[in-house]
Amino acid sequence: MRFPDFAVSTLGCPGLPLGRVAALLRAHGVAGVELRCAPDEPVHTGLSPAARRAARAALDGLRVVTLASYVNLTSGGAGLAEHLDLARDLGAATLRLMPGGTGRSEEHLGPAAETLAKAVVLARGSGVRLVVETHDAFLNGADLRRLFERAGVGTEAGVVWDALHPWRAGETPAATAAALGPWLAEVQVKDVAGSHDLTPVVPGRGSVPNAEIVELARRQGFTGPVVLELEARWYPDAPSLDAAIEGARGLAG
Repeated sequence: MRFPDFAVSTLGCPGLPLGRVAALLRAHGVAGVELRCAPDEPVHTGLSPAARRAARAALDGLRVVTLASYVNLTSGGAGLAEHLDLARDLGAATLRLMPGGTGRSEEHLGPAAETLAKAVVLARGSGVRLVVETHDAFLNGADLRRLFERAGVGTEAGVVWDALHPWRAGETPAATAAALGPWLAEVQVKDVAGSHDLTPVVPGRGSVPNAEIVELARRQGFTGPVVLELEARWYPDAPSLDAAIEGARGLAG
């Protein structure tokens, strides 16, 4: 069975060659992939033009829903142009940016908004949509809404709703869905043992209300991909990616 609105992040299989990634996902009927972009991964901005063509070939037709970069808005967005070029060369629909900062989002709102506004201008005409994740100092949907409004950014950019972070920060899924509204571009599902124990578990066996989150997003008119992010890079004792896929793939809805 195929799940066209479901994709899997390579964070769940750190360092795995792209050909093996493609084979693993196809074995589960998964047609989409989110590529973690980092020096310790097969995909990074140092790839030559030939290596980029080889990467696309190795993916064997998998749809690249997102190139997940660590470009940081609060820190000025260094590396954005290079990541945009890579996203375009790999055929990625979106480029994930991190809002950055620690502590209260208000302390970082001005710099992050200024960088986001400039980034959207730079991305125009690239064919790649910029998306910002609920993360760092901007854990909540309300935080990201303020960021987008301050930057004056419309729906040409979007938001990745990481199911974990708004929930663990105390924002209800209904409030997150309402805040993100028209900017919602991706829902990233994952599960953990509890709000104070972020050890990954198979989706559906932990505490994160993933099914409710996906349902609320769909009610808001969200039609984008649901992406499994298993944080195996950070947690060596995380469950296998095969088990996590089996637990999560029905969430696409």
